[in-house]
Amino acid sequence: MKNEEQIRMLLHPEKYTDEQLDQMLDGMEIAVPEAEETLAQITQDRQPRQRGWMRMAAAIVSVLMLSGIVYAAYHHLVMAEERPQVAMTERMPDIKKIEDAYGVEMTPTENTPVVFNNVELQQIMLYVAEGYGVKVRFKNKAARTIRFYLQWEADDTLQEIVNKINHFEKVHLTLDEETITIQ
Repeated sequence: MKNEEQIRMLLHPEKYTDEQLDQMLDGMEIAVPEAEETLAQITQDRQPRQRGWMRMAAAIVSVLMLSGIVYAAYHHLVMAEERPQVAMTERMPDIKKIEDAYGVEMTPTENTPVVFNNVELQQIMLYVAEGYGVKVRFKNKAARTIRFYLQWEADDTLQEIVNKINHFEKVHLTLDEETITIQ
């Protein structure tokens, strides 16, 4: 049989009898690959190719990460020891007086922070001003009534408190010598 006729038989087998189809199939040789040869060829293609450099790069990255973690831990511990430990009561104003005047509840100890929860900025700043002995000036009058959540740690510096409040988009605080300006 010619190739053209075989193609027609494959495309339209309904037009041919079973005997004609059998005759076509008997005359065709189909190469069936050996399973073992095919498997060997596939596995040979997937063999790792010189991946030693990847292992070396991974080892270097691991050592660098571990070194960074050790450095950060050491730096944190050394900085904690060098930080002056000031008793909370030395830096904080009379808490009872502030609680009564502004209706806030604060119970600081040397290890627990003062937490302002839903407190107006004006009240927070008066408390901070009294605790650090600075003046507060509001250029933005609307900022006085904005309510904040602020956590004042015992070892926070005045600049750290200003930075915490500056994370909010509605206000911007600047610290110049002994005056905090709210814009």
